[in-house]
Amino acid sequence: MRRVASRVLARAWTPAAPASSWRTRGVAPIDADARSTSTSTSTSTSTATAASASVSEDDQQRLFEHYASGLRAILAASDVPDLEKTARVRDLVKLRDAMPVKLTHKFWSAQFLAMAFGHELGFAAAHPPALRAIFNLGVAAAERGLVPYQAIRSAHAQLRQLGVLTCDRVDPPPADASAAAAPPPSAWELFASPRLRASVTAAAAALRNESDGGIAVIDDALGPRLAAAVSRALRRHASERRDDFVAGALDRTGRSDVSARGDVVCWLAGDEGLDDDDDADEGGDSCSKKVLASPPPEIRPGDVAQLVRSCVSDHLINALPKNALLPSDAYVANAMLSVYAPGAPGFVKHLDNCGAADPRRITAVYYPNPNPNEEGKSARGVDDGGELVAFPSDASRRRSIAPVGDRLVMFYSDEVEHEVRGVREGVDGERLALSFWFLKPTGFDPSAMRSA
Repeated sequence: MRRVASRVLARAWTPAAPASSWRTRGVAPIDADARSTSTSTSTSTSTATAASASVSEDDQQRLFEHYASGLRAILAASDVPDLEKTARVRDLVKLRDAMPVKLTHKFWSAQFLAMAFGHELGFAAAHPPALRAIFNLGVAAAERGLVPYQAIRSAHAQLRQLGVLTCDRVDPPPADASAAAAPPPSAWELFASPRLRASVTAAAAALRNESDGGIAVIDDALGPRLAAAVSRALRRHASERRDDFVAGALDRTGRSDVSARGDVVCWLAGDEGLDDDDDADEGGDSCSKKVLASPPPEIRPGDVAQLVRSCVSDHLINALPKNALLPSDAYVANAMLSVYAPGAPGFVKHLDNCGAADPRRITAVYYPNPNPNEEGKSARGVDDGGELVAFPSDASRRRSIAPVGDRLVMFYSDEVEHEVRGVREGVDGERLALSFWFLKPTGFDPSAMRSA
């Protein structure tokens, strides 16, 4: 059983597309330019894959070797009890900061540390105390933005299936929202949400239904408790990190024109929201604490970016025909947080996909606007402006979609033209939207997406 666990874990943490095949798919897995890998501009002239400075396959190998040897050294220098001390997380931060390849976003290297953890878990499968300690360190690393949440969840699913480890922190039971002392929801609860899985599955069914015109609109996608936490995280980021936002671009040259596009945008890689002093090399008693002694952190903006990139992607892929989309670990992409202020112009009619070389297939938009169940907050109304107007090929199916809180919208990036209407002057609050683009593989057949 332990040898089986070792082999299974090694496979579970290996990307679906090895480095050598990433380039042949025409999608750069890591790029020095956030705009090129994040499918940044949802305009007819932008591109998702025009990598200006892609990291080479040799550099990808260097990153993996750096993390594999570095993690091995950290584990070898510690006995089992020491592995679960916060000092080891600090060691992982130092390891990340010393990576041999310069990336625009540090989080883009997280997949390589995840692969290194996968190998170490496999090696430790025959020694349950070490397995638990290494896994707990991986959990703490995810909460610190050092490895993807979904990688830890995938490993946990394999370990639980093999009967060698379970962790309620990673796969929490449904929370009792009515409980007076219910803690704030964590990213683990967000990723484990059965409601989100059902929402994405429903969206996939609508996309495949010819009568829906390639558009899916799902309300209450997360439910009040999780939606409120996501809304707080993203609205706080929009308020406190305004210097990180830039005018929405009209094409990949970066040019902007407020009369044609009135939003400001920020790209979320996956580790946003961590306290600045988390990077400090603290000493003293804090380093001797157990890594999971405190409750998991509240949901942060980067957690939501990871959610749409990996968790929503996995649910969508599972609900669509085989090979309809590239797996999320075959490319690196950022989520786009868009903000339209009261009185801001909208975004002119456009198509997200700009041609045969553009791999974008499905656009997903989530509205984290104030939830009507939040005390003192009004829901974004249908008369406030900011609607997404979709123009499918059949003009009779034109739809005007209000940016209602906890609403998830998906549509075909290469088929559905759309525009955003301006936000009415004097409305209460800004219009926020989080967007992500899911990519199609080479040789994709669009007819396979439709229901028979």
